[in-house]
Amino acid sequence: MEISQFFINGDIKGAITYMREHEEFKDILPAYTAIFENCEYRTYDVPDKLNDILRLYQVYYRDVFYCGLPEAEDKLLTALRTLLDMPDAEEALLADRLQAVFEAGGFHALFGKTQGYGPYIWRETVPTVYRVELPGGTAEYTVNILKGFVFRSWMDYLTFGRYGTGGRASPDGTINCIEQAYDFESERFLVSLLKHEAQHTVDRRRFPGITPTELEYRAKLVELHYAHDPALLQKFLSQADESREGDSHAMASARIRREFADADQTQYLVSKHGRWSCFMRIQRKWRINMEDRELDNKASITALMSAFGRAFHAENEDHPVFADGLAKELM
Repeated sequence: MEISQFFINGDIKGAITYMREHEEFKDILPAYTAIFENCEYRTYDVPDKLNDILRLYQVYYRDVFYCGLPEAEDKLLTALRTLLDMPDAEEALLADRLQAVFEAGGFHALFGKTQGYGPYIWRETVPTVYRVELPGGTAEYTVNILKGFVFRSWMDYLTFGRYGTGGRASPDGTINCIEQAYDFESERFLVSLLKHEAQHTVDRRRFPGITPTELEYRAKLVELHYAHDPALLQKFLSQADESREGDSHAMASARIRREFADADQTQYLVSKHGRWSCFMRIQRKWRINMEDRELDNKASITALMSAFGRAFHAENEDHPVFADGLAKELM
């Protein structure tokens, strides 16, 4: 069992036991025993009042992930009410007050139920506008780059920054991207985040009634269209699960799996011909999807033809995306 699994499961006692049994963790083990066994909590580079709040969350993490106290949340809320002198405040009002306290200190902050096991505290938000190429044309998309994190919720805390969320979506659909979590020249950012989310924005505007599963399906097709990493298809196939009807990502991946069920998926990983075939399937599915929605798809078809031309000329480049294989059959 990998140690990461203990963190994913929120089992710090198990993680500490694992560390004691494996020599490679001897340097980090004292930091865990100090916090979780000896209650020697961290101090952050913020004013004392704000450190007092963050210490309550550190105690909460110990209560949940080390002690397993079922009353941990009630204990945290009681302590926060006492610290803020708000004895009768509901959780939502507490969250608003906590956010205001940190903002008054010059920080950005997110608290509340939607943040799971704890807050996000950072120093700077930088709106950055990207022009994003999509199958239907070019779109502008704004990403808020969040810089100077002080506190990044529970997974970051439990792993000393090794793991943690990469960002979140605002209610208006804007992505808030944590600077330290991304290589901004990588496909993970440029394709799997930027193109994926930009396609969501375009589709929500164009198709107001679109379902979450349809939204994710179309965005995943866009990822497959632009990604150079052939393992992305395998990633989507591994995420497929039709039993999780409320999970739009799992359901969209299941649809992709059905559509590639008759293909030799290993060829997509190793051969130029396979990647061409993959591309042609993606384009065909995109075209059919547009037609099924009974929309004027002239712009999208034009874009597909342009993409086909780019693919043809890219065949002999250093990183070819396509080669002639199943193309004629699909066309």
